[in-house]
Amino acid sequence: MDNHRWGSLFLKSNLTSETIAGIACFFFFLVIYGVTARSDIQVSDEVVMAATGASLVTDGDLAIDEWQWLQDSISFGQIGIDGRLYAKYFPGNIYGFALLYRFAEKQGDEPFFWSAPDLNPDVQPTLVASSNTGVRFALKLNSLLGAIAITILFFLVNRYFDWRTALITALLIGLTTDWWYQSRGFMSEIGSGAFILLAIFFTTVKNPYASGLFLAISILFRPTSLLVTPVWARITWEKRWKSVLSGLFVLFALFLLAYYNWSRFGSFFSFGYGEESFTGKLHDGLYGLLLSPGRSVFVYSPILAFALLGIKPMIKKDFALFSLTLALILTHTIVIALWHSWDGGWSWGSRLLTPIVLILGIFLAPIIDQARTRPMDMAILLIFGLLGLFVQIAVLLHNPMETIVQAVSYGNISYEETVLSVNNSWLALQFRSLDSWQVCNIDAYTLRQWLGCGQ
Repeated sequence: MDNHRWGSLFLKSNLTSETIAGIACFFFFLVIYGVTARSDIQVSDEVVMAATGASLVTDGDLAIDEWQWLQDSISFGQIGIDGRLYAKYFPGNIYGFALLYRFAEKQGDEPFFWSAPDLNPDVQPTLVASSNTGVRFALKLNSLLGAIAITILFFLVNRYFDWRTALITALLIGLTTDWWYQSRGFMSEIGSGAFILLAIFFTTVKNPYASGLFLAISILFRPTSLLVTPVWARITWEKRWKSVLSGLFVLFALFLLAYYNWSRFGSFFSFGYGEESFTGKLHDGLYGLLLSPGRSVFVYSPILAFALLGIKPMIKKDFALFSLTLALILTHTIVIALWHSWDGGWSWGSRLLTPIVLILGIFLAPIIDQARTRPMDMAILLIFGLLGLFVQIAVLLHNPMETIVQAVSYGNISYEETVLSVNNSWLALQFRSLDSWQVCNIDAYTLRQWLGCGQ
């Protein structure tokens, strides 16, 4: 498929099979992710980002002093140069939330409150924003970005294989991997992964401007995307001056990050993480991310194990694409493995590796393409896909945060067991929690409303 094939997917007036399949893919996942979105706040990271975004809309600043009680329990930021409290998180989700909240907020609406009695039972629920409707809608940011990213994965795979292989790849990655769960929430990894995939796509179609723009946006969600810029620059260099100009987007993103830090903490290099740093042991982090019962990406997304078999075929298909994606996978995995909290804390699944899930999907595509003519191979792929789907359904049926709180805070299981043991891994606990399941336990706000379960 030539370098201008992508134009026919978006610009031709006559709809091709690829275009129809791509459009259907987007709306299918937009509905699935939107309907199953939690639209609730479960962890401190989410509430702090949402509160900061709401503050930006209502007060015109990023300060969240009213959340000092949460800061006293779980450090999520620092006091800024103006003596006010600021979150440590990156601007992508915060500004994305603010944009959607401004669009959907209703005057005179009931407010949205949040509390964490397990952390501080003496504190009354704290106001997040004055419009419950606005907050619920803005919390679906990842649902939108997740659906867009799966659609881009379809079009990217379709550049090298037919639309049927591309569609099967999109369905397997979108429904049987941890990408679904993370798209239902409000953490920043989905935005990072979505925009880095957009950058990869436009790199393959030789559009350095769009590639540079989306790489820059990805950096605003997670600066770890910076690690791939040397490989990206080398691949795009064939466009010469266009490549240089596209790099200005990346430099502008760095400027925005520096200004974002300086405006809060008086330092270009401070995100407010304090003493948190890359102090972990590489071998421990790699074991945990890849092999541990409670955090392995292959436990929560079994189908991705076959991506390893797709390395050689992708080298033959497009060495530049292989180089860029491999660089992203390796650098991101190593950086996360070195982070002092490589496990991601009390957050479900292989969350910190989420940005590379779709990239691994690219390597899965040639295996799917080969399996289409080999019934036994396809059956094995589908079995692994069903295993991943069972994981996604299990976590949709019941809030996994309630599971771990009951086990660790009120039970006799240590947090380390939920990460490193098989019998008491978080996934095992989640399946056991379904023994007493009731329909209103469903961990999706819209579905609960449809079922008459209230909030």
